[in-house]
Amino acid sequence: MLEMIYSAFLILGVVSLALYKCPKTALWVGFGLPSLVSLYSVVIFITNINLTYGFKLAGNFIFSPEFILTPLSGFFSFLVVFISFGVGIYTIGYAKSLKNRANLAVFASLFNFFILSMLLVLSSSNVFSFIVLWEVMTLVSALLLKFNDEETSNKTVMIYLGVAQIGAFCIMIALLLISGVAGSMEFAQWQGFEISSGLSICVLTLLLVGFGSKAGMFPFHVWSPLAYPLAPSNVAALMSGVMSKMAIFGLIKFSLFLPINPGFGLSIMVLGALSALIGISYALVQKEYSKLIAYSSVENIGIILLGVGTGFYGIGLGEGTLALLGFVGALFHALNHATFKSLLFLGAGNIYNATQTKEIDKLGGLARKMPITAILFLIGVVSISALPPLNGFVSEWFIYRSMILGGLSESLLGRAVFALSIVALALTGAIVVFAFIKLYALIFAGVCKDEKIYNGAYEKSLFMPLGMFVLAFSCLYFGLGANNIIMFLGSVVMDLIPNATYSINIDVLSMPIIALLLCFLLILPFLLFGIFKANMSKARLSEPWACGFKFNSRMQTNSNAFVGDFKRIISKIIKFKEIKSQDSYFAKMNYESRSDDFWWNLLYAPVVRLNLYLGDKIGYMQNGKSSFYVIYILIYLYAMMIAGFYFLGE
Repeated sequence: MLEMIYSAFLILGVVSLALYKCPKTALWVGFGLPSLVSLYSVVIFITNINLTYGFKLAGNFIFSPEFILTPLSGFFSFLVVFISFGVGIYTIGYAKSLKNRANLAVFASLFNFFILSMLLVLSSSNVFSFIVLWEVMTLVSALLLKFNDEETSNKTVMIYLGVAQIGAFCIMIALLLISGVAGSMEFAQWQGFEISSGLSICVLTLLLVGFGSKAGMFPFHVWSPLAYPLAPSNVAALMSGVMSKMAIFGLIKFSLFLPINPGFGLSIMVLGALSALIGISYALVQKEYSKLIAYSSVENIGIILLGVGTGFYGIGLGEGTLALLGFVGALFHALNHATFKSLLFLGAGNIYNATQTKEIDKLGGLARKMPITAILFLIGVVSISALPPLNGFVSEWFIYRSMILGGLSESLLGRAVFALSIVALALTGAIVVFAFIKLYALIFAGVCKDEKIYNGAYEKSLFMPLGMFVLAFSCLYFGLGANNIIMFLGSVVMDLIPNATYSINIDVLSMPIIALLLCFLLILPFLLFGIFKANMSKARLSEPWACGFKFNSRMQTNSNAFVGDFKRIISKIIKFKEIKSQDSYFAKMNYESRSDDFWWNLLYAPVVRLNLYLGDKIGYMQNGKSSFYVIYILIYLYAMMIAGFYFLGE
């Protein structure tokens, strides 16, 4: 059955490409049929979640490709096809907006190959196939980024590929070191080998850097706020919601082959806490909604890493319950983040399709023009803000609980890290609410700020809200049915750490009762109005009081004023700049604000400048004269002969 799923995505990718001259047909074949395949795959992966199964390709290849799913890779495979199901339905309506910029057949083909590449990465059984398929996944995602060809798209794609290649290099070295010690390239053979503590720490560090760069962990996050806003909305949903989870999968899977020191878990927690705080701080000051959502991905990866770090800390101490709680919290938040972040990116695509602007300050009052998108987007906002009874609240509560348990350890350093991580998560939660209230209020509430944009806004296609509805409904179900999800994830984690058990009661939070209580509190004011016979006559509508001036929509709070105090407090950290200019005394004052990524200037810009400098110097060697190229070839051949003689010769 696994080979059937993979073959279906492969065939759909090839057939979509063959329909190059029939883009309308390719739209249905390339996005409609994958949705059906994804729905079928969801059922298969859930029903076989506790099994290990796979298949081996027939024929003589340069290696023996075998694809195996374990409970952990089965869970992440479920996540891939589940999100692809909603995104595929959405894309049937969304892709029409791209028909004048790209061939939809090619877009559909790459869409299928992207899903297939992620599934193959998850089931790879040896080092060679994992690295090759990891690179294929990165290259296909880079090609998908180019479908929004903007002024800075080449630079963004190069940054994305540059960071990805550094990460892939670290992963490859780490896996080769493990295979050298274990004496096999097959993951199934990596059991019971002995490795020195120094080499183990080196490999764990390489794995953390390699997979952290793909996940968007601080300080390797610089590509994500550039790439996600550039990508088409359906691609951004898959990249942020699903592809980043491939890194979480790799970090957990390969680190567990090695002896874990508690310090490794604490290091991940520190990086997770920094990612969460820095990511949401940058998100809050963004003026473009797509960038705000993209920076929020950095924050959520940080929250997932808090759970992962807690799990590794528990393994290092031999505390099975702590490890179980940490990993279950991490996997639950990975599932939830994939759901609500994909929902928000799809909603952002709806908004852009309707208004053709990404600037928050040009929007307002869209709830009256796009009510379905407004309701579905609100569910995503409530979920990501971790407000009960939706799914974001439950997974963060679970991570809180695991960190509180970890804070009871005897280690002073451990207590300090757990305490600070809890504080960081609490601060992050408060800023998230602030950021997404700003986002939702300025886009959907209030009055329009631009009549032309407002009058042209409407729901463009029924398929787009339908795809969003699948994810929005899942946000509700994962919240209200949280106890079922936790037991489901618990069986996945117990396969990783077989001796772990729940030594505490985890079924103490009844989300349906919380939901009923919240609904009661929602209708309570109306009941009181009715009971005490309050004035229920229809309110008189008028323009707001504007201190004696004629009301203008520009008088509304904008994204700058909304977070002005916050910007002043952290302006030194995020390098926020406000520039005022005026051509003459009576001319209109222009305000411009900018927040550069401090870490880009500190860590990456010097490396880019050094590469440009070296590139200029090396460029002198390319003078166009064939005699010089012959000399280069001879020098290379002599160097290879000398190296071969010393390293391979007897």
